[in-house]
Amino acid sequence: MKNNKLKQSNDKKTFLKCTAGSVVVAFAIMIPTILVCMLVSINYTQAMRNRARISEATNEASLAIVALNNKNIDDTAIEQNQKMALNYINYFLYEKISSNLANDANLDIEYNEDRKEYYISYKQKVDPLIGNKKGKNDALDDVLNQPMLIGNKTRNYGNTRKYEVSDSFDIVFISDFSGSSTCIYGDMSCNDYQVRNASETRLDYMKDAIASIINEYKNDPNYHFALVPYDIGVPVTTQTSNLAGGDGYACSVMYKMKQPYNNIDYNFWANKNVAYSKWSKLKQNKQIKEYLDYDYFKYFESTVFYYLDYYNYRYYSQIIGPAKGLYNDEALLNGRLCRIRHHTEQIHMGSTRYACGESNPDYPLASKNKNTIKNQYGKIVQLYDYMFSGNYPDIHYSFANTKTVDVQGTIDSLFSGMDANTITFNRLISPTVADFSPFQGMCQSPLYSNGIMNEKMVKMSNPKRFKIASEKIKDFKLSPHLIPFSDDSDHSINLLNQIKSATWQPGGGTDTMTALLRAVPEIAKGSASNNKIMIIITDGKDDAGADVLRDEFLENNVCQKITEGLTSVANQKNNYIARAAKSASIYYIKLDPNARHLTTDTEYKQVYGKWFTKCMNGNKQFLFDALDYQSLLDAISKILEVETGNFILNRK
Repeated sequence: MKNNKLKQSNDKKTFLKCTAGSVVVAFAIMIPTILVCMLVSINYTQAMRNRARISEATNEASLAIVALNNKNIDDTAIEQNQKMALNYINYFLYEKISSNLANDANLDIEYNEDRKEYYISYKQKVDPLIGNKKGKNDALDDVLNQPMLIGNKTRNYGNTRKYEVSDSFDIVFISDFSGSSTCIYGDMSCNDYQVRNASETRLDYMKDAIASIINEYKNDPNYHFALVPYDIGVPVTTQTSNLAGGDGYACSVMYKMKQPYNNIDYNFWANKNVAYSKWSKLKQNKQIKEYLDYDYFKYFESTVFYYLDYYNYRYYSQIIGPAKGLYNDEALLNGRLCRIRHHTEQIHMGSTRYACGESNPDYPLASKNKNTIKNQYGKIVQLYDYMFSGNYPDIHYSFANTKTVDVQGTIDSLFSGMDANTITFNRLISPTVADFSPFQGMCQSPLYSNGIMNEKMVKMSNPKRFKIASEKIKDFKLSPHLIPFSDDSDHSINLLNQIKSATWQPGGGTDTMTALLRAVPEIAKGSASNNKIMIIITDGKDDAGADVLRDEFLENNVCQKITEGLTSVANQKNNYIARAAKSASIYYIKLDPNARHLTTDTEYKQVYGKWFTKCMNGNKQFLFDALDYQSLLDAISKILEVETGNFILNRK
């Protein structure tokens, strides 16, 4: 029995001795395999971690790109989107901000126009975290040293859709109708009236782009549009016809004037001759020291009234009479436009032979008007000297200039004094000569649109210019002119039709600040919308003098005062505005090749000046450039879109 137990014990020992080697062999095989599996797992874990980082990076990048929303429209836009995406990806992967594409990496950004969706796809080959030294084990080399291709899961990550949130908007286009808008886009030196073919000029594509935007939203009750065209002043409608039977029009600005220019009847003086050449000679000869203080009526009363009356007669005899087929003095008498007063023509009589238009309320020799003339005459002579003497380089052809405007007073009363500060005068329809109006430099664009003025006429003699004007004045149609907001359900359609049918031929100088301020009463009246948008479209070249006044206003934060005032509940309670808006913004679109491809603040400051540094507070998103119809249309479209973006959970 004992022998059997001993035998069994020996058998077990023998078995262990015999099988010990096989266990060692098994472990020798299993341990490297386990090690390889561990290394591969570590590498794949790192790959999964990188894939998660890439997915998050493409998500963040896609939100930035949808906010930018350039729609991959050209190579510049594509490059911009790629740099934006790479900044996010490199930061998530390498903790550095860089727009460089890594080696063995591929980035693709697509835009679906129909769905307004952006798709970002990023793939990159990466080396394993743990590899094997070459040459020791070929099989292990193949497993551990194999580069891995990682990227975002394009079905669920890196995809966003542009959404437009429904809200209500009052949008006013403040559009440059000065002579320089007839320049072609690429002519950087052009800042004057040019004769061009249709579709070549800045004005042509501005007109088409505005019409396209209004057409897109014409049936949407949440969008309301107004147009404020300008040169030096804003042309506006009037209830009266011109003296020949065609349309009349007025010119409007909004400023608080300094003393004594705040006590002038500008409408009365808009069709008067102030005999400036005589007074300037007297000043040169030291007979007049100051235009404001001189006693014209003590020494030259007859001269003052004679010139007022004579050039009134000249307007009738040269333009109104011929427009009605009355070509001489006898015909004027027979047509009852004039009456004969006396048979001699002498200055000392204080009136001309023929009294014309005596029934007009502003007839200069009417007894009710003599006090106005005596009280205000010196002020008008001084205004004329400011505008046209050439002695004031910081003054342009407007009675609202650096010498006469109370800048801070205008800003302080932007809303409380809108009615009192709005100055509107009936614009005399004639060529731009000194004979008939001291305000000849203002609101000229309707004259150019109707052929009363053009580039060729500038070099003609006065009789030829008067003849052309007399042939056109009876058919005068006011265009362009301010078109305000309206509660009429068909307003957008009517506005669109007016723009499409209008013959716009701009002319005159450029005074953008006057237009911005004159737009304030219009957008303040809008009561139907939550958001107020003012879009200035111009080549940006204000007249010398107008640029000085503009910068004074910008330096004193006029833009901020406008937007704050439009959103002020207090202004609504005081009935200064119809409704306090949720938001108010001013945008500036420059039709100038110098405004393209700007990147640094220094470049923006050089091109946009105080519009960038003061009006926009250095925020580039409020500034745009445009080179043609499509780029202008895109700029306006971007302004009108609400910048929101959402992830697409499942790309279709």
